[in-house]
Amino acid sequence: MRPFNDSVIYFAVVDRFFNSDPANDNGRSPEAFDASQTDWFKYWGGDLGGMIQKLDYLKELGCSSVWLTPLFDQADGLVDVEGRGIAAYHGYWAKDFKRLDEHLASSPEDIRLFASKNTIVDRLVAEMHKKDMRLVLDIVCNHSSPARRPDVGGGPVKGEIYDDGKLLTSYDDDKLGWYHRNGGVCDWDNKGQVETSELCGLADFNESHIGYRTYIKDAMRLWLDKGVDAFRVDTVKHMPQWFWQEFVSDMVFHRPDLFIFGEWFQGGCFDPLSVQFANKSGMGMLDFGVQRGLEDCLARGNEQGFALLDKVFSLDHLFDDTRHLVTFIDNHDMPRFMSSGAAPARVDMALAVILTCRGTPCIYYGTEQYLHNDTNGGADPYNRPMMEKWDTGTPAFKLVKNSPGCAARTRPCSTAASAGSSCPPTFTPIPACTAPIAVSPFSTGGRKPRYPWRA
Repeated sequence: MRPFNDSVIYFAVVDRFFNSDPANDNGRSPEAFDASQTDWFKYWGGDLGGMIQKLDYLKELGCSSVWLTPLFDQADGLVDVEGRGIAAYHGYWAKDFKRLDEHLASSPEDIRLFASKNTIVDRLVAEMHKKDMRLVLDIVCNHSSPARRPDVGGGPVKGEIYDDGKLLTSYDDDKLGWYHRNGGVCDWDNKGQVETSELCGLADFNESHIGYRTYIKDAMRLWLDKGVDAFRVDTVKHMPQWFWQEFVSDMVFHRPDLFIFGEWFQGGCFDPLSVQFANKSGMGMLDFGVQRGLEDCLARGNEQGFALLDKVFSLDHLFDDTRHLVTFIDNHDMPRFMSSGAAPARVDMALAVILTCRGTPCIYYGTEQYLHNDTNGGADPYNRPMMEKWDTGTPAFKLVKNSPGCAARTRPCSTAASAGSSCPPTFTPIPACTAPIAVSPFSTGGRKPRYPWRA
């Protein structure tokens, strides 16, 4: 698997980034769209045309890779989550992995994106590659959708899955046996339950069924053939390791230069199971350890300060290859850094850390504009505001773009920034000399030393 550590990733929630075409806002369910952008649980209008229009902005920022929330066709209408009506604006409730969601399209022909080579996805990929940028697609293999609210038309259909428009199965009429039926997770310390039970009422796929595995892998190969350069994989802790080993092997066989990283929520160096996942699954992982250290130190004012971060880096030896860890200061599943208490200068400091430490840095959309909303402490969904401005003169924007040693575009030219490790130097005595020689922490590229006596 090819690492992405010569790159800076920009992560955008597509619906909340830029609206290029009001004609696609309503989709198939007008009640799921809010033009006033005050109902945080509905669509607000961002689309792929908007992403294309803002590529020059992202290129100027210095981000050479763009991670987009899932683009698959989503459950329509308002979905019932704990008695609350929510639209699938975020992209994590797919019903057809072989079609584009209509809210993101520029024409009806775009929706059947594998029937044409001139869709909005093709244009996005072409424009990105022309600018030497790479597309990271967010994918979900663990689950489909929860039940739809009956008060918005039709029955409460849960987990409907289609193959390019053809209904295959659903949770309530699962003739193919594609779903687990174990209820919700009750014991989060029970690994088997976490892997086979439902998360927040989402229909949980039964990965042991070969039919499901064939369907999901075939769909992802089609997206790779469209020009997708990398996958970010949602909810990896909720599926067994053997599935990920099979999935990654098949995807990398199809695309040898593919980069894949997963979201093991709250995983990292202090979580042995997530460390095992990072070392054995074949994919990289979001580094929640660095995120928590930065948040506690710079946003929440923990008196231990940067010692918290030092503890994280001191455990880098647990990972086979830290280049595959994706570092970040916040994302769409937690309050933004400023909502956690950080002043703008502290945001800049946190960005400087991830831009210069080992791994692959990822910047959540709007961070360079200090975008945040502190309602309810900035928790979901208030951590997903609409992108409001495109100022290339903010200190954070200029930090990412221009600061010496921190500029995103310097990572491909800087071995220390792109391939270095944060492991402390080791000392190997030389028989002919009593003085030890320090082995540079950047000499192994973040991997375990090849020679065991240097470990």
